[in-house]
Amino acid sequence: MENKKSQAKAIDNGIIALPPETARKLGLSAGAHLDIVVRRGRVEILPDIHSLSRVYIEPTSNCNLTCRACIQRTWSEPQGNMTQVVFNKLLKDLRHFPHLESVMLGGFGEPTAHPDVIQMVAALKETGARVEMVSNGTLLDAKMAEGLLDARLDRLWISFDGADELNFERARQGARFKEVVGNLKRLRDKLELGIAFVVSRSNFADLKNLSWLAKKTGAIYVSVSNIIPYSPEMEHQMVCAQALTLNSMAQASGRVEVDLPRIDINEATKDTLWRLAGGNEAVSLMGTPLGARIDECRFIRERCAFIRWDGQVSPCMALLHSHVIHFHGAERRNTSHSFGNIAKRDLLEIWNAPDYISFREKVSKFDFAPCHVCGGCGYSAENKEDCGGNIHPAVCGGCLWAQGIIQCP
Repeated sequence: MENKKSQAKAIDNGIIALPPETARKLGLSAGAHLDIVVRRGRVEILPDIHSLSRVYIEPTSNCNLTCRACIQRTWSEPQGNMTQVVFNKLLKDLRHFPHLESVMLGGFGEPTAHPDVIQMVAALKETGARVEMVSNGTLLDAKMAEGLLDARLDRLWISFDGADELNFERARQGARFKEVVGNLKRLRDKLELGIAFVVSRSNFADLKNLSWLAKKTGAIYVSVSNIIPYSPEMEHQMVCAQALTLNSMAQASGRVEVDLPRIDINEATKDTLWRLAGGNEAVSLMGTPLGARIDECRFIRERCAFIRWDGQVSPCMALLHSHVIHFHGAERRNTSHSFGNIAKRDLLEIWNAPDYISFREKVSKFDFAPCHVCGGCGYSAENKEDCGGNIHPAVCGGCLWAQGIIQCP
């Protein structure tokens, strides 16, 4: 369905018949509510946010590496592997969601460190969902590679925080660049491969070499994210502080909208284009906004849920584990949140509970204080409450995912 057109037939005024696959992608069922966005003659129909489409599963919170940019450096949480009992319960629960399209094995641990990860992939494929995994690539020996292929894994994302040996091994302590690239040779052309690249000041120049890295590894997708500032040193490594402010200003009312045609980017045009993009204007290219979507939760829009290794159900990556970030020169303590545990309640019951429904609707409206821009007040030290009267867990004004700064595959 991606990048493909389909047609809907009008039955009567205000009533259309959609192709089955389109209806599934919209999460259509009796009583579904769809948001409609109209802009410049285009009509965008957004899926029902209460129809679960994508599930992130954290098989383990353990990892075999000690990367300098890892969230686990700020943790004081217990760690462990998802048990067979919890996983089997999850498998049973997933069959009750007719709009489920994909499952991602990831989270904040290394999935291939779980002893049963191959069996997990095979079992999840039986649900009919597309199965993906994100990995550091260090444990993809011949046995693991063969097992994942036999289990019919659809897509494997490999974390590369450097396009050469020096930057890669400096960022991923304990990993070897040549070894990971060699591991991927067993899988290229046999399943879809992607690169998850975390960019910072120290490796920004490597962005120009991503196409070379993709060809070398056989990857056909590249997902780039900014670094998450888990420490003051990592905050100084960010390359997005100005982008945060400018994008927010461009969305303010009264700003000039500038719609550009396709223009060459070269020595003659780069300075002017840079000044235009760096101003407060809302810039678009042939009607398509150039700035990232802000004040919007991708995890709500894409109808996601996160299952932690111990069975806790969280709505997003930011609330999966308690952690600390540093922004505006200050520390912010983010406390995790769970709407229930699948070991004790069915996932369908948790997903349809009034508190979870209310959370999704509130975050979809995104009426939160702009903590990502101002910060520094008494509320910004933690995600418990903001100056708009919102309380945990729906306190998303300081979320970097919602501002297009951080993204997950």
